[in-house]
Amino acid sequence: MMEMKNKIVVLLLGLFLCSLPSLGENRIAEADSAYNAKNYDKAIEIYKSVAENEGTSAPLLFNLGNAYYQNGEYGHAMLHWLRARRLSPRNEEINGNIKYLESRVEDANKAEQRGKRLSVAPEEPSFFQSVRTSIADNVGSNLWAVLGAACFILFVSAVAIYIFSRSVVIRKVGFFGGMVCFFISLVFVIFAFMGAKSMSSSSNGVITAFKVSLLTEPGKETSKERAQILTKGSQVQVLSEEVDAEGNVTWYKVRLNSDYIGWVSAADMAVV
Repeated sequence: MMEMKNKIVVLLLGLFLCSLPSLGENRIAEADSAYNAKNYDKAIEIYKSVAENEGTSAPLLFNLGNAYYQNGEYGHAMLHWLRARRLSPRNEEINGNIKYLESRVEDANKAEQRGKRLSVAPEEPSFFQSVRTSIADNVGSNLWAVLGAACFILFVSAVAIYIFSRSVVIRKVGFFGGMVCFFISLVFVIFAFMGAKSMSSSSNGVITAFKVSLLTEPGKETSKERAQILTKGSQVQVLSEEVDAEGNVTWYKVRLNSDYIGWVSAADMAVV
């Protein structure tokens, strides 16, 4: 009898604890209140704490990016919106914010040219790069995985029809339909791996410093006449990196387009 009472107490306690909001939810609510009160520094601090302790999500990264934007830190805003888009590539709010900030960053980069006629827009991707982006970045690995699993279930069903059906016509439908479903499921699995690889890729970065001058060599200053300046929020492709004796990255060689190529201190940018 005593054991039964103890089990009931433990069960009720578990249900009570599960009904309580998590610490992360409370902290997010606190960050939202700070954001609405225009205390963006506090909101950023809390959002970052939740991300470090509870894990990230697209809404959390989106809100963190919004707080950075309102605080005038466009580089960090772009960085976190891009990270949010990786988790939710078809979210209209995220994509809308990125597009708007891209136009502002482009105008700021044009203003830094001081009479130069250089392109400040990223180069247009090739056909194959566009296809890869559509597959790996604009859909997401989870959706491809679900579609692959669904096609594999159809394949198994078709095999069952082929084995157990007595009708020749239905057996043929099961055989050829199963082959098609199996091939499509393999394609979707490949797409899922491409999406997962893209999410863990470190080939893209964002300038987080107020503005940087791209250097021809790490640590070697460039003359003002030849300086290629990028402002905060600029998205760049990471070509290579230089590390110190302890293996920490100290410099990145980056590329915006054929007019903007050079080295940037690791302290002035972040990898998406």
